[in-house]
Amino acid sequence: MSKLKRTLLVAKHEFKAFQENGLKLFIFFYTFVLLGVWTGNYVQLAAASVKNKHAKEIIDSEWKDQNRNNHSAAHWGTFLFKPISYLSLLESGTNVYSENQYRVEAHKRPQMHSYRLRDLEAFMRRPDLNTAFFFQWFMPLIIIGLGFSSVSSEREKGFLKMLSVQGASFGQLLAGKFMALYTAVLLFIVPPLVIMFAGLIFEGEPVDHLIRAGYWIVLYAVYFLIISGGVLLISALSRSSWSSLLANITVWVLCVLLIPKLATSAADNFYPLSSYHEFEHNIKTGFDKGLGNDGGYTSRSESYLKRHLSQYNAASIEKLPEKVRFALDLIQAEAYENKVNAFYSKKVEDRFNQQQEFMDYMGIINPFIAIRQLSMAFAGTDVQHHIDFFNKAEEYRNTMMDRLNKRELEIAVSGKTKVDNRFFYSNLPDFSYQYPTAGSVIRNHPIAVLSLFFWTLILMLSFRLIINRNYF
Repeated sequence: MSKLKRTLLVAKHEFKAFQENGLKLFIFFYTFVLLGVWTGNYVQLAAASVKNKHAKEIIDSEWKDQNRNNHSAAHWGTFLFKPISYLSLLESGTNVYSENQYRVEAHKRPQMHSYRLRDLEAFMRRPDLNTAFFFQWFMPLIIIGLGFSSVSSEREKGFLKMLSVQGASFGQLLAGKFMALYTAVLLFIVPPLVIMFAGLIFEGEPVDHLIRAGYWIVLYAVYFLIISGGVLLISALSRSSWSSLLANITVWVLCVLLIPKLATSAADNFYPLSSYHEFEHNIKTGFDKGLGNDGGYTSRSESYLKRHLSQYNAASIEKLPEKVRFALDLIQAEAYENKVNAFYSKKVEDRFNQQQEFMDYMGIINPFIAIRQLSMAFAGTDVQHHIDFFNKAEEYRNTMMDRLNKRELEIAVSGKTKVDNRFFYSNLPDFSYQYPTAGSVIRNHPIAVLSLFFWTLILMLSFRLIINRNYF
């Protein structure tokens, strides 16, 4: 009998054993529960999407139909909304804690960390009940239940020695066992994933989002391959099924519960974020006193106004028309506020990125962390996507305020006392947020991606080692 036939025979025998132990019933029950949770989340998300669109229509209509003067309109403000993506059905990530709207208002800005988690481990301690929860937390237990005794039970029954006498190799046994275990695991995840992917297509998700979903599926296929290999490896090294089960459960507790908690606590301690009040104090002090050698508010204002004296045929600041002077001061003050805010916001963003980079490196120690990082990233629900939305909304806000202030200056120069601003407001460009491309996820998390290749290689080398040492 050829080596391949022996391997396939082992796989067939092992898979038949799974079936005899109620594999089909477990698959049906698991799929039913997972799709039930997914459907419930879908209904909630669809309702939230309708409310989000309705709120956006009301706010946009109110903003474009107003006839306030530009300064009043800037203080009245508006809201920018982040579109709801059905990708979050796969992994809700930080969406549970972060805001999906941005308040546009003169001299005031929401901050990217004003709604931050009290600590980064919060969403790991209390994961949201979604597809990723089942795949990350529950599916490893199913794999352990299927495979913990795959090799150890054969050793207990003396079957390994029988195979050795018959000329079969330990490698053929392991290969067959792995094929059967991984096939059974795929049967648990393929049916619900096919339905979910069809749901994303039905909802008209953009092509890039479907590509993200495809990457997400491949990610978990690799994750389950690593877990299946790890469970089988522990079973092969164990002298009894009981010791194999105990070792597998211990590894699950370490990788899924303890190490992620310690890693996120360490990230929060090594790279702490400033408090919201400290950040606001820095913004106010930076604006009043200036950054570096920029000078205080008064000196900056006078310098800016003097540069525009010739433009308005004025010999001194006092000779400038009051409304022109007011509008010019608004423009320079807003521009400098933007500069100060960008300076300190970059520090906060860098801290977030340091925390995320630290977690990516922890994925080398624990593949669960790497999967968690990449799962949220491909679903567009991680910290970096929150920052991306915030930055694009901030850019839109700054451009809008600049237009309003320049419009105020234009009216002041014209000398008009009554102006109909409806046409101006109705022609302001709309805010439209686009997610970064799927490729940006891999560029932002190269260490997490490489760590999965690293763990796959470690498993292959480990199996190679025990096969060479003939663990019959």
